[in-house]
Parts: sequence; C-alpha cells; structure tokens
Amino acid sequence: MTETVFLPKILVVDDEVKMCFTLTKLFELSNYSVAVAHNGLEALDKIDSFQPHCMLLDIRMPKMSGVEVLKKVRQEHPEIVVLMTTAVVTEESRKECLDAGAVEYLIKPIDFKELLKIIQNHIHPTAKS
Repeated sequence: MTETVFLPKILVVDDEVKMCFTLTKLFELSNYSVAVAHNGLEALDKIDSFQPHCMLLDIRMPKMSGVEVLKKVRQEHPEIVVLMTTAVVTEESRKECLDAGAVEYLIKPIDFKELLKIIQNHIHPTAKS
C-alpha cells in the first residue's frame, strides 16, 4: 500500500523576484509545495489552479494591491490562510489588513525561522489534502 504524503501548498505573492526566489527555496526545503505570483492579478489566477493552503502576500504591488487581493480572497476562498508582508509599516495598514482577514502582518526583512513557525501553527492543524 502506498502512503500519500501531504505537502501543504504556499503561494508567494511579491513583485520582488529575489524575495520570491528566497522564499521558494526556504519553503521547498521545509517540505512545502510552492507557487509564485509577481502581482495581484497573477495571484488570483494562481489560486484557482494551485489551490494553496496559505498565501504570503506583499501589500505593495503593481496592478492590484495586496489588500485588494486579500479582500477578494476572503470573499471567494475563506479557507486560505493569508499572511501579509510589507517593508512600509503603518498602523493604518496593519489594522486594515487584520480587519480584512489576514492572520498575520509581517514586517520585512522577514525572520524566516519565525515565518516557518507561524505557517506551521496556522496550516497544519487545519490543512486538508
């Protein structure tokens, strides 16, 4: 009998190519399946095809902001765990993201060890294949 291994899926959404590359490597080494989008519109397309359990979503991006994506995801895919990331911190932005349904608001540069712990805590108790 073959045992199926569950690989949680993470969608990394950031317009910084280097950040996406780094996070992809980090997540793959931690046994996650990863997809990348470089703007909000691309992220929404990838959600339907990739069906992530978690999104790491940058706030400031071209074409559609992370906050706009977050609001749309909350309406259409409430099961996805969304973690917002930003290098430009304001209390208004933090409040807006958390009020719109983000589970975390992470400030760049991201502490990767802490990020993995946060994802572990949010995905694994509720993840379904």
